[in-house]
Amino acid sequence: MNASIKIFTWFKVPVYLHWSFSLILIFLGWQSNQHGLSVSDIFFQFFALIALFACVLLHEFGHSLMARHYGVKTQDIILTPIGGIARLEKMPELPKQELLVAIAGPLVNVAIILLLFIVSKFIFFSGEIEWWYFKESVLDMLSFRSGTDEADLVLQDSGINMPTWMFLFPLLMVINITMVLFNMIPAFPMDGGRVFRSLLAMSIGRVKATRIASYLGQFLAAGFVIYGLYSQQYMLAFIGFFVFNTARQEESMVTTDDVLSKFQAKNLMRTQFTRLTGNDWMQTPIELYTRTAEKHFLVFNFSEELLGYLDEQSILQATKTRALTTQVTEFIKSPVQVVNENESLKYVHHLLQQSKQGILAVVDDAQKLLGVIDFEGFEKFMKINQA
Repeated sequence: MNASIKIFTWFKVPVYLHWSFSLILIFLGWQSNQHGLSVSDIFFQFFALIALFACVLLHEFGHSLMARHYGVKTQDIILTPIGGIARLEKMPELPKQELLVAIAGPLVNVAIILLLFIVSKFIFFSGEIEWWYFKESVLDMLSFRSGTDEADLVLQDSGINMPTWMFLFPLLMVINITMVLFNMIPAFPMDGGRVFRSLLAMSIGRVKATRIASYLGQFLAAGFVIYGLYSQQYMLAFIGFFVFNTARQEESMVTTDDVLSKFQAKNLMRTQFTRLTGNDWMQTPIELYTRTAEKHFLVFNFSEELLGYLDEQSILQATKTRALTTQVTEFIKSPVQVVNENESLKYVHHLLQQSKQGILAVVDDAQKLLGVIDFEGFEKFMKINQA
């Protein structure tokens, strides 16, 4: 997130622009200089870029708002040169909900396509040549035909002078059609992969469905890589490599969640753990960190009330600054995430990842502290289950 700039908030979702966006502007400037583009051509490219990412942003908000309908929050949306990323707190696991969240993005693009068609029909309706040009331009770009652009030649020969802004319509039409087709490829992390998985999950369950969708995604991704390298389309090969790894990660994540859902917090918590007090010197946790396996600590006051936690990063910082005689309260963080002993380990794992605090407090129904769970415990637990 440090590499992104917040540009605005919409529907209570912050939207960020990744720093690499500046590379696009540099490239457009270089291209304009190389080809001697006119001011109007430069403005056309600039507005086309804005319109493109407006479509991408609307696509991501399609996912975001549908997820919100099912109680899933969106942390933020990040716009990058290769597309948008809506960072949902989690993906709904009910097949129907995942299907609707996944397909909401492409359906936004379909709505944009229909709107562009209606508006274009009205704008280009003034003459037969103009409407023919619109249709041929769309077909030409979709077919990736190389060579002379027949539509442009016919338009020039006709003597019709269309305003530059009108050329945006066939371009945006093709962009949105391409987004729908590309996103519906049945491979993670594309929307099509989640749609395919959710349809399978309705009959064979989420774990088996993920495995099949993952294998299909890896097969398609391998095809992207091979074809991309053969045809020297290295961006396609890069996308294939990314899709291949994402498909494997998705299968691993779902398999892990399936294992964790069978256990509860009390099956993993440590009942033996060090209790620090707020007025302890930092020398104490530094020595414990060095001599024991504990890397995170809960901190209490003299009344045994939980003040916060001390994480590994704070201990290392105190070590670096030689703050041995500084009180622990100067380094603690709060609040501490608390979970019930009967909570699913799947939820606990999700909470650890989201909070990034390294340690959780486990309590009973009466809110009595029973033990702790930390990342290190999770790692050992997963190694044992995998073995």
